[in-house]
Amino acid sequence: MTQQAPDKINVFWFLPTHGDGRYLGTTEGGRPVDLPYLQQVALAADSLGYYGVLIPTGKSCEDSWLVASALAPLTRRLRYLVAVRPGLQPPTLAARMAATLDRLSEGRLLINVVTGGDPGGKQRRRYLPQPQRALSGDPRIS
Repeated sequence: MTQQAPDKINVFWFLPTHGDGRYLGTTEGGRPVDLPYLQQVALAADSLGYYGVLIPTGKSCEDSWLVASALAPLTRRLRYLVAVRPGLQPPTLAARMAATLDRLSEGRLLINVVTGGDPGGKQRRRYLPQPQRALSGDPRIS
């Protein structure tokens, strides 16, 4: 049996809210994050027809909610995949923020629930292996 290819593939780009560099994962050719550069990346992704942009979360990143709210008014079609970590804020607050941003962006908000951790996570909080960590998000997002 053969599988049929999808009619449409949604391609995302990445907003480098922790800074950007010439090569992925290095600081070579690096540049610090600033609003004009993030605006340039978002506008380019929108004009090139990307479906959306991932806005990461982490200790070295700018706040994903604030970045999305700053950039959404500048673009027409681009969707914003905002990364959030369950448990870092009350679920009702996250729901209110999501509803507001989705309404103000005219339905262009997407949520990326991040149950994994950064490399230092083991030292700062109780560590769970990956399968259990993935399941730990369920009560907070249902």
